[in-house]
Amino acid sequence: MDRKNIGIHIIVWAAYILYEVLISYFAGLDLRPLFTVLSFAINIAVFYATWLGFMFIKEQKRSLMAKVLGITLITLFTLAVSAVMKISVEVFLYDKNLEIYLTRYQITALVMRWLYFYIIAMGFSFAQLAAKRDKEVYRYNLERMNMLQEQERLKKNALQAELNLIKSQINPHFVFNTLGFLHSKTYKAMPDVGKSILMLSNIMRHALTGSEGGYSTLESELNYIHDFIRIHDERNESLSMEYRLEPNTKDKKVISLILITLVENIFKHGIIKDPAKTAILSIEVIDNELLFYSFNYKNNNKKVHSNKIGIEYVKQKLNELYPDNHSLTISETEHTYECKLKFPLKSYETT
Repeated sequence: MDRKNIGIHIIVWAAYILYEVLISYFAGLDLRPLFTVLSFAINIAVFYATWLGFMFIKEQKRSLMAKVLGITLITLFTLAVSAVMKISVEVFLYDKNLEIYLTRYQITALVMRWLYFYIIAMGFSFAQLAAKRDKEVYRYNLERMNMLQEQERLKKNALQAELNLIKSQINPHFVFNTLGFLHSKTYKAMPDVGKSILMLSNIMRHALTGSEGGYSTLESELNYIHDFIRIHDERNESLSMEYRLEPNTKDKKVISLILITLVENIFKHGIIKDPAKTAILSIEVIDNELLFYSFNYKNNNKKVHSNKIGIEYVKQKLNELYPDNHSLTISETEHTYECKLKFPLKSYETT
C-alpha cells in the first residue's frame, strides 16, 4: 500500500474503534484499556492476515483445489491464532482460570468475533478484486479508444499523402505552358475567355506550387479565393453573392488551402443564383486575428456526395497548428449553413 492508502486505513480503523468504545461505554460494559487495545490489535491482525492471504492465493495461477486448500489453511490459522492470543491475554494478564473462563458462551463469543472480522476481510478482498477488474477494463477500453483514434489519424494522413501524390504527378510546367498558350490564342479574339483562362492558371499555380511548409501568404490565398469566385461569376450569369476580402495582408501567412476549402463548400452545396437567398462571405483581419465568416442557403435539390474530407482537413490542421488558440463554429439547419472561424495570424518571416 502507498502512503495515501495507509492513511485511509488508519483513519477508518480509528473511527471504527472509537465507535465500538463509545457503544460499549454507553451500554455500561466493563472497559479495560489494555485489554481493549490488545483485543482490537488481534482483530485487526485477523483482518489483514485474511485479506492479504486471500489476495495472494487469488492471484496465484494454481488449481482450484490448491486455492481451496490455501483458503482453508488461512481460515484455520487466523481462527486458532486469534483464539489463543485472546485466551492468553485473559489468563496471563488477568489471572483467569482457564477451565472457568472457557465456557460455551465465551467460546462462541471468541468464534463470532473472529468470524466478524474474517467476513469483513473477505468482503474487502472481493471488493478490491472487483475494483481492480473494473480498472483493467477501463484501461483496456481507453487503450482501444486511443488505438482507434490513432487508426483514424493514420487513415486521414494516408488520404492526405494520396492527394499529395496525385498533385505531385501533375507536371505544373506542362499545365501552365498549355494554359499560357490558350490564353495567348484567345485573349484578343475572346477577351472574356482569355481572362478566365488566366484566372484558372493563377488558381492552379497556387494550388500546385503556392504552399511552403504548409503555409501560404495571406495575399496569395485571398487572390486565389478572388479568382475562384470570379470564375464562378463568369460561369453563372446571375451569381448572387456578397463577399469582402481583407485588403491589407502585409506579411501575414495562413495554413494553405483551409480558407478555400470553406469557400468551396458554398459553391458545392449552397444556392448561388437566387437574389432572395444571397450567399455571404467575409474575410478580415482584426488585431492580428483572421476572422472568416460565411453564410449560405442550402441547395437541397442538388444531390452532391459529401464525405466531409474537406471540413475534417480544416479541423485537423487547426488542431495541429493552433491546438488551443482557434475557434471554429459551424451552425447548420435544414435550409442554411453558417461558418465562423477565428485564429491568430503568423508573420511570414517567423514560424
